Amino acid sequence: MSKKWLGIILGTVLFVTIAGVYMTLGNLEPDRKTAQEDRKGNPAAAVKPNKVSAAEVDGNPFEEDVKTPISEKLMRQYIHAMSHQKVRAGEKWSFFEITDERIAFLLQQIDEKTYKNDEEYREILTRWQKGDFSQAVSDHNTVWRLMGGNIGKAKGLLSPKQEKDYLEKQTRETR
Repeated sequence: MSKKWLGIILGTVLFVTIAGVYMTLGNLEPDRKTAQEDRKGNPAAAVKPNKVSAAEVDGNPFEEDVKTPISEKLMRQYIHAMSHQKVRAGEKWSFFEITDERIAFLLQQIDEKTYKNDEEYREILTRWQKGDFSQAVSDHNTVWRLMGGNIGKAKGLLSPKQEKDYLEKQTRETR
C-alpha cells in the first residue's frame, strides 16, 4: 500500500473519530430550555416568579448534580448569579433566572445547614420571595463582596424593559 493511501485512510479515521467524540459530547448535556425558550409568549413571567413553598422543592432546581445541603460557596454563587437578572453591572459572568422554586430551595438549604453568612442570605432570599427586589443592588454587592469581587460591582437596578431584554439575551445558565 502506498504512503498516499495510508495517509488518506489515517486522515479519514482521525476525522471520523474527532467528529464522533464531538457529537457524543454534545449529546451528553441534558436538554434544558434556555431562559429565552421558557419565556416565549409570556414575557411577564420572566420578571415575576411564581410562588413555591419550600416543601414543594424536590431536588436542585439549578439542575446541577451537587450534594445537599450545599456549600457556602455554592450558596453565594447561586444568589449572585440570580441577582444579575435585576442589576446593572459592568461585568456579569454568571446567570441563573430567578424563580420561586430556586428561592425556596436556597431557603430550605439555610434551614438545613448553618452558614457563616446565613442571616444575610436569608434576608435577601426572604425579600425576593416576597417579590421585593428594590434592594437587589445592595443584595448583589453584599454577596459579590463575600465572594471577594473586584470587577462587576452593581451600579443600579434594571428597568423592567432592560430586565426583559437581559433575560432574552441569556442562552444558558451558569454560575
